[in-house]
Amino acid sequence: MTLAMREVRWGTAGRMIIDGVTLQAAPGRVLGLIGPNGSGKSSLLRLLCRLRNVASGVVMLDGRDIAGVARRDLARRLAFVEQQATTEIQLSVCDVVRLGRTPHRAALASWSAADEAAVNEALARVGLAERHDQSWHTLSGGERQRAHIARALAQEPSELILDEPTNHLDIQHQLAILNLIRRLGITCIMALHDLNLAAMFCDEIALLHEGRLEAAGSPDEVLTSKTIQRIFGVAVAIRPGASGRRHIEYLIEAEGRERS
Repeated sequence: MTLAMREVRWGTAGRMIIDGVTLQAAPGRVLGLIGPNGSGKSSLLRLLCRLRNVASGVVMLDGRDIAGVARRDLARRLAFVEQQATTEIQLSVCDVVRLGRTPHRAALASWSAADEAAVNEALARVGLAERHDQSWHTLSGGERQRAHIARALAQEPSELILDEPTNHLDIQHQLAILNLIRRLGITCIMALHDLNLAAMFCDEIALLHEGRLEAAGSPDEVLTSKTIQRIFGVAVAIRPGASGRRHIEYLIEAEGRERS
């Protein structure tokens, strides 16, 4: 077991955002979080990496409550990629990716060849090697997203948490990044809006609705037409996809009426 939560609850402003969720990520596999807007996906991810503290229940790393794990030790295990991250500080692309090495370096340690190799490899893996010295502020939204994923890869985590990793990416880079994530061979938990991408790239899927876990299992078990209609309010047809995974076809006419 790597990362798991048991009966976790968290809320704010008198509203329960995560309500009694029990979930476990299988080692070396990709777990996708799906659900309508406001279902609690981003909040759950932040609880998993201790950016927020649970109100009740427990989040565990290798069976140990993460509340008792030192921040530096946790950062050596977990890397988190947010939907959007920005700064006014003038940084180059390599400066951003070098931040991923922070948990592995002593306070006064000099920059090492191993650190530089990790940064260069991470940039190459996301297709940004040629942007090494470019200003981060000159990048497009999609390129910034890839730079943040490179920062997480430079961290060399054993668990990778991503909140909408395909945000701002064109379809080519969506597929490239999700293929890369699958090939990492580490435990990945990522929130996705696109149900077809979730079906294609996730080994397991957890479906959230109004802060509760509605279903969890393989894409075939979770992504059924009945469940999608109930949770998302959209009629769909489920068909075999070219990849061997199921493909979801939304039954909406051009003028916005559902097909009969």
